[in-house]
Amino acid sequence: MLSTLTKFLFIASLTALWLGEPGWLSAQTAGVLREVYPGIPGNTVAQLTNNVNFPNNPATQEVLSVFEAPTDVAEQYGQRLTAYVVPPTTGNYVFWIASDDNSILYLSTDDTPAKKRVIASVPGWTGSRAWGTYPEQQSTAISLAAGQRYYIEALMKEDGGGDNLAVRWQLPNATIEEPIPNNRLQVYGLGPPQITQQPTNTSVLEGGSATFTVRLATGFGATYQWLRNSSNIPGATNSSYTFAPGYG
Repeated sequence: MLSTLTKFLFIASLTALWLGEPGWLSAQTAGVLREVYPGIPGNTVAQLTNNVNFPNNPATQEVLSVFEAPTDVAEQYGQRLTAYVVPPTTGNYVFWIASDDNSILYLSTDDTPAKKRVIASVPGWTGSRAWGTYPEQQSTAISLAAGQRYYIEALMKEDGGGDNLAVRWQLPNATIEEPIPNNRLQVYGLGPPQITQQPTNTSVLEGGSATFTVRLATGFGATYQWLRNSSNIPGATNSSYTFAPGYG
């Protein structure tokens, strides 16, 4: 005999990082979101992007104040830095990336990741803020509009030895900001949660259990609470919840 379980109500909330205030974020936090994926051998970005935990299950997440990751902190890991970069004036901008080991720098034509394209890379490794080791580290001149947000993303894979990652740019007036500073950046992915997978109705054999799952575009700052009949289910605070036989 089949028994139909109606999907549980789901409530997702965000703890505001901006000024440390609770509730929904009403403004983007300045800086860069850093996501770290440990326990991955090798030095190529493909070894990061092909890993089962990328991109949805980083081990740690934090907001950096500038477009530069901590230096010489670990071995055999990958990381992703994402943000919106906001040009102060309209004109041509040039970007550089430096890293140990391999890295790739993407920039979108607008504020969506779907339109990102590779603009620079490190095919080997460089010292911290060593911008001229490879010609691939420097982008061509890219025309950007003042005040518009552009999605920017840096991927880096570290094997062993030293590790670093930083991005700088040159403004239309030839000023170089190294790395790109806090006042040019907004953290990508903060704000009301962007749900990419809703829980759905599930049918199971009588006496069996059913698991309901919700997924967000980014889980940074998100908390979860599952409800049954408009009441919180104690301890049900993960992105997945399993309804087991005998639940009241």
